[in-house]
Amino acid sequence: MNRTTFLLMIAGFGAFGLGAWLAATGGREMGIAMMAVGLLFQVLTLRQLKTARKGQTTQKGSGDAG
Repeated sequence: MNRTTFLLMIAGFGAFGLGAWLAATGGREMGIAMMAVGLLFQVLTLRQLKTARKGQTTQKGSGDAG
């Protein structure tokens, strides 16, 4: 896992946590928006991990079709 993937993961956790806190303490709209941003960061993290994994299997020559 490279630095960019790690930063996206931390940003996703932080944004989602902040959004949950904001939604619970009264800033409902802003909280929901922050949770959405957190989920977006998590999706980007998963995409990065998938492409890194696909690159590893291609380098090994496993012939994985997925």
